[in-house]
Amino acid sequence: MKNFISLLLVLSLSLIFISGEFNVAHAASLSSASATLSTPAASASSVTYTINFSGVTVSTIKCINVRLTTVLGSNSKPTGMTITSAALDAASDFIPTPGSWGISNNNTTGVSSITYATGETPASASNRTVVLTGITNGSTANTTYFAEVDTFNNTDCASSGVDSGDTTFAYTTGVTVSATVNPTLTFTVDSTTCSLGVLTTSATGSCSHTMTAATNGTSGYTISYIAGNTLTNADSDTISAIGGTKAASSTSNEQFGINLKDNATPNVGAEASGGSGAASANYDTADQFAFNTAGASIASVAGPSAVTTFTASMIANVASTTEASAYSTTVTYNITATY
Repeated sequence: MKNFISLLLVLSLSLIFISGEFNVAHAASLSSASATLSTPAASASSVTYTINFSGVTVSTIKCINVRLTTVLGSNSKPTGMTITSAALDAASDFIPTPGSWGISNNNTTGVSSITYATGETPASASNRTVVLTGITNGSTANTTYFAEVDTFNNTDCASSGVDSGDTTFAYTTGVTVSATVNPTLTFTVDSTTCSLGVLTTSATGSCSHTMTAATNGTSGYTISYIAGNTLTNADSDTISAIGGTKAASSTSNEQFGINLKDNATPNVGAEASGGSGAASANYDTADQFAFNTAGASIASVAGPSAVTTFTASMIANVASTTEASAYSTTVTYNITATY
């Protein structure tokens, strides 16, 4: 009987010893865990993983193991994931000086081991983060994966466990949202006539009309007049065009010209208003006019523009030898948008 009681006592003490040994070795459980990805898109590269825990044991640790896995407790990283270039970001506050810690990545198992031989103590038990950068996400979306964090008071990352916890994350597929904006181009001319009046050698004849233009073309538009005659009568007599190079109005000399400015000599025209359109070279100087019978660009804009109103001013002068007659010409405008 005494032997039986002694055996029971030995067995009881052994169980107590074993139970106590297990409790010392078992790591505490981290809580309030979360894993946030800078982009959750499947197969995205250069992704930052921010893993947050509370319930942290405030005691010295020398290793933080981060395992990204498909099954808790396994070394089975998500298909397509790459952690070769994973790095511990300075924003990590699980430990006080993350710059003192080194990192070793096992791309086969999906485990990053972050170690520091001196060791450090977490600043507090709540809201401690491990931030890993440079990770390529796995290729399968809409599946639950796990981020496991284990800490140790040993750089072997296996013994002297301190804390252990896990959380979940998933990859997603983006929703492609598409839309089409149709090209637009508007152009108006307010009148089909422009009377220069009765021309004399002592006064410049003038008239004006307006035109508007707008486009959403990425390279804007160009307004030009196409090749055509200068002022001409029924007998094919002409009033000479100024030409492609701008010049001032000069009475007693044959001239026919256009510009898109507010002029004083003669007092005709207005500045362009609204949008971003502007007069082209040789048509962009007050009191200077040009007309090229080969055609020319008179206004343009380099990108999309709201409505611009241009005032086209025509002037004519005659010499004492200019044949008496009725003169006219048709100035035909063309607008081209580039998308």
